[in-house]
Amino acid sequence: MSTIMGALGTDVFPSQLVPDEAHVVQFYTSDSFLLDGLGASFGSALKAGESVAVVMTKAHLKGLRKRLSAQNIDIEAAARQGRFTALDASEALNIFMDPSGPNRQKFLREFASVIRKAQAAADVKHKRVVVFGEMVAVLWKQKKYDSAIRLEQLWNELARTHFFHLRCAYPAKAFQGAMKGEPYHTICSEHSIVVPA
Repeated sequence: MSTIMGALGTDVFPSQLVPDEAHVVQFYTSDSFLLDGLGASFGSALKAGESVAVVMTKAHLKGLRKRLSAQNIDIEAAARQGRFTALDASEALNIFMDPSGPNRQKFLREFASVIRKAQAAADVKHKRVVVFGEMVAVLWKQKKYDSAIRLEQLWNELARTHFFHLRCAYPAKAFQGAMKGEPYHTICSEHSIVVPA
């Protein structure tokens, strides 16, 4: 695990610092900073012919769409082509969550399919799919800590058989007090790169 320190400008994931297959986690203090960075990163990916798949809260998806549109990216056209896939985080969780936690087979089946379709739709072949996931943050907010950690592990398992770049994000306020110790370090340990708040 490595840590990207300091202010990196609007794009908090500069390509020269982040490997194609990295599993990045960002802890953010404001929605606007998170979305500005994601908008810049995903805008660059879409302009380069890559595919993007996001699993976000409704509010964040609205903000991302606004930022992509400001870059003159035709989101609807990209969606029709299969190069931009947007899923609601809470609805996506309903697909594979059991009362005891994430169902491994359902998760792998669902998101392997998402990644394969996005990869097939990319204008440039043999390139990664850029993925952003907020389902873990939704689970963390619900105090389903074990499920969030398990989901991070399932993403890592999927990455062993599929070529994608994954970015996760948690609000920094979710790791205050006692949560700043072992829970924070456990989440960080499941990622290859950590972007602290």
